[in-house]
Amino acid sequence: MSNKVNRAQQWRLFWSSFIGFTLIFVLLGVIVFVLFRRTILTSTDQTLRVERSARLAGPPRQTTQPFGQTQSNQQAQHRASIHPFMTTTVIFSPAGKILNKAQLGSRYSTLKNIVLDTSQRGELRTISVSGKYNFRTLLVKVPASNADQSVAGKYLLIMENIDPQKAAMSTFTRVMLITMGVFWLLSILMSMWMSRLTMRPILRSWGRQTEFVGNAAHELRTPLTIIQNKLELLLTKPNDKIIDQAENIAIASSESQRLQKLTQDLLALARSDSNTLQTNFETTHVAGFLEHTVEPYTEIAASQGKKLELLPVTDFKAILDQNLIHQLMNILIDNAMKYSPKGSTITVSAKLVNRKWQLIVGDQGIGIKEADRKRIFDRFYRVDTSRSRQTGGNGLGLSIAQWIVSLHHGTITVKDNLPQGSQFVATLPLNPENGLTPVGGRKKTKKKKVD
Repeated sequence: MSNKVNRAQQWRLFWSSFIGFTLIFVLLGVIVFVLFRRTILTSTDQTLRVERSARLAGPPRQTTQPFGQTQSNQQAQHRASIHPFMTTTVIFSPAGKILNKAQLGSRYSTLKNIVLDTSQRGELRTISVSGKYNFRTLLVKVPASNADQSVAGKYLLIMENIDPQKAAMSTFTRVMLITMGVFWLLSILMSMWMSRLTMRPILRSWGRQTEFVGNAAHELRTPLTIIQNKLELLLTKPNDKIIDQAENIAIASSESQRLQKLTQDLLALARSDSNTLQTNFETTHVAGFLEHTVEPYTEIAASQGKKLELLPVTDFKAILDQNLIHQLMNILIDNAMKYSPKGSTITVSAKLVNRKWQLIVGDQGIGIKEADRKRIFDRFYRVDTSRSRQTGGNGLGLSIAQWIVSLHHGTITVKDNLPQGSQFVATLPLNPENGLTPVGGRKKTKKKKVD
């Protein structure tokens, strides 16, 4: 079922990405096409306007030729010999008759079918003549008072051949369509890649969540089952005295405590995932704080035949959340005591490292293999499951420790404690705030000195 949901989500991501890419490419293509089309006709339209201005300005200074031709007209005819139609002017009478037939020469047979439409005066238009030539045209009405009597009171249809522009536009359109097709195929591949890339963290999170829920259910079910069995056993012996069932009561009580601890850890992890924890960072004298935190554990360690020692700490100040760092030390010290044999020594120390400080908890226990160090902070991960059961571990403590360190913008690592055992090293900044809200929580700062 989950695979089906994942595939459906991946397809939704694919289609959303594909449609988005397609719209972008189409919009880009339309914009480029329109701008290219406008640009390619700009010079042609400018030529038509210049020709109109020249015609309306009166007779030119150059030598006049038949039908008002000038030296520039001769140059135009020379260009026309290279291309039959470039800039051409057709002179119409008000009745619509072509008056410059001789000037047009061989072009007249092609242009004779053009019909004068006086409603198009002053408009830039594109027309096709004989289905072969394409022109950009501008119709001009020359005033009767114009000094050039050959065109005074007549209509001039100024025509600029745009077949080269049409060919360029056709080539550009073909290249644009090919390019759009290639990019459309690329958008399919890109959408597939992005959908898979987007789904990776989702699938990882989904897998971790599924694993977390399964492990949590298993961890909760075990103590609940034991408690239920012991209570049912007590119900079968209503006449027994407490002393007779002391062992069963003690087991049920122990499992209740383990269940309570597991519930607290799960709630802590839930708060870390939801980013709802409110932190309280304070300026703290680290030496005094560590001494106050470690002191209660010395008696517990002594009762287990172990020694807990706080190494001398140079007094320095750091900004930290005391409750969270206290919980961090509880986790690390408790973890060290669980896996340390009798007669061993557990050490707690702190030191300055540049603009950071390190909290170090070392033990002389069984140590942690290199392969396990990469997963030691994963939720519910235990190096030795059977031993963790005996010591009451649930595999959540180090995950919570890593979360607390991340709240302080620090890092936590584990390394060998020569000659035997492990060292957990939490590296924390002296000022984890620096104007930023700590990761996973809302900042609530109340600075005070703690001796």
